[in-house]
Amino acid sequence: MTTTLFKNTTIRKKMMILFLIATILPIAASIAISYHQTKSSITKEAISKNNRLLALGGTNIINYMNNINQKSLAVYNSMNVPRSLYYILEHNMENEVFPNQISDVIQNRNLLKDHLYNIYQSVQEFYKIRLYVAGQNTSYLLWNDDIKVGKHQNGSITMASKTNIEPTHLSHNYGLSIKSPVKEEQVFTLHRPIFLAPSDVQLAELTIDVKTSVLNDLNRQLYDAGHENFYLVDADGGVLISSDDAQIGKRLDSEWFHTVRNASTTKGHFDWDGNAFSGMIFYQQVKTNYMNWYLIKQTPNSHLYATANETALINTWVGAAFLAIAVIALLLISYRFTKPLLALIGYVNKIDSGNLNVQIDIQSNDEIGLLAKRFRSMMQTINNLILKEYRLELANKTIQLKALQAQVNPHFLYNALQSVGTVALQHGNMKVYQLVTSLGKMMRYQMDMADVGVELSRELDYVQAYLDLQKERFDSSLDIILMIDERTRSIRLPKMILQPLVENFFKHGFLPSEQPAKLVIASSLGDDGALTIVVSDNGKGISAARMTELNRLLMQDHEVENEEEEGLAIGLRNILFRLRLYFKQDAALSIQHLHPHGFSVTLHIPHALEDPSL
Repeated sequence: MTTTLFKNTTIRKKMMILFLIATILPIAASIAISYHQTKSSITKEAISKNNRLLALGGTNIINYMNNINQKSLAVYNSMNVPRSLYYILEHNMENEVFPNQISDVIQNRNLLKDHLYNIYQSVQEFYKIRLYVAGQNTSYLLWNDDIKVGKHQNGSITMASKTNIEPTHLSHNYGLSIKSPVKEEQVFTLHRPIFLAPSDVQLAELTIDVKTSVLNDLNRQLYDAGHENFYLVDADGGVLISSDDAQIGKRLDSEWFHTVRNASTTKGHFDWDGNAFSGMIFYQQVKTNYMNWYLIKQTPNSHLYATANETALINTWVGAAFLAIAVIALLLISYRFTKPLLALIGYVNKIDSGNLNVQIDIQSNDEIGLLAKRFRSMMQTINNLILKEYRLELANKTIQLKALQAQVNPHFLYNALQSVGTVALQHGNMKVYQLVTSLGKMMRYQMDMADVGVELSRELDYVQAYLDLQKERFDSSLDIILMIDERTRSIRLPKMILQPLVENFFKHGFLPSEQPAKLVIASSLGDDGALTIVVSDNGKGISAARMTELNRLLMQDHEVENEEEEGLAIGLRNILFRLRLYFKQDAALSIQHLHPHGFSVTLHIPHALEDPSL
């Protein structure tokens, strides 16, 4: 398209285009190379910087979480104190007790509060601590320096079997009736099972709610707020913290997160181009034996390459200024150069209006003067072409007249056959009338040039007329069987497809014998709307070698050289090529040798002809 546009452009425009290309290409190449180098440098620096930042952030998180995990282990230290935690875990302090045991219950509850309070005070960001005792089905909840005790319904609590971190969620009271603040805090929760050491019998579960503000403080310096997206996510997609507050506590199910989770390395980066985000994604896995988190940072291309884009914009404006100066200079030069060409265009317009004898008054000896001389030769050529076209038109009219004359004789014969049939009917010779009628049907079908495509029912009527004549010839030694699916009768297909197959039987397969010859024509309609037609006989058939040769000839694209010898192949090839003319390669023709003797041809037509004019 560019080449055609260039050919149809004036010389003045061509000069401008060439000059602009010679000017723009170096400037554009310089801008592109500078932009690419700047982007490459920024990308390398961003990868190195973000890998260091995320590694540092991962280390800070692991250190902080290990500290929380270590503080939760203090519950085992309290279990070594006589008559303290073990007593509570193994005895129900809320059941009715004897008067002499009341002091022990109060004392142990105070000891429990002291142990939980020590853990609560050990880390500033601890929001609530809850101890669930399995044997008592009771929770001890420490919050705001006060401990609350409450029993749960049987089966309502499921304890964690190993230490794990629950992603960010709103804090709650674990089903206990405690007055809560107006607005609950966003927390993540450490769940630690408590076993009866050294056995694996689980006695209780310690749960610590931690304010997420500490994670925000640890990771605030890892991203540029307002320009970059940041996530701390667990392996299941639960968002602990995010630069987008609306995402906190929800679950990520984005394709880019699955890419991060399925990565073969614990840290890295990759480019992403999606509807919601287009840029570079950095990730760092933060993993311990009780948590599996991912630090993920999304840096949009607009932010990552902001400096490169500003530099490219400045270079573009500078290049545009120089380009404008070059265009003004080119206009002045091209005006002087193309003025004679405009005069020549005026002469060409006169020639275009029909004046082929116009005098071109251009005296220059350069290329333009040579072009003017060639115009005279061109006008002579145009005159010759007009005369040649006139002669071709006469020849075309002559051919049409001959084609019209060629139709006179068939119409005369058809009318004559009708007259013969009428005479035979008047004399009571029904046999002659039927034969003449069949022959007349064939001629009318053949002479109908309006439709190349017909319904299968019309093609079968034509074949039936042909078979009526053949049955009269062979009398009772010919048995015709039609197995036609009624749904296929209205399907349109190319004209004169079946009759050559039937004719091949009489030319190549008919075998006079005491047993009557049998010819079967069957049609069926597939579930996909494809039409299948099978023409089979019990004639003499063909040998295996001949079958191989026929298949080879059907696969050839060029014409058969020996038409006399390969008559059957020519007929079958013509049918196949006609089908493929309308249905492309979806149409098929297959042949088969029948046992003990006989021959079968199967036509596969994928669908009906769509254009009724075919």
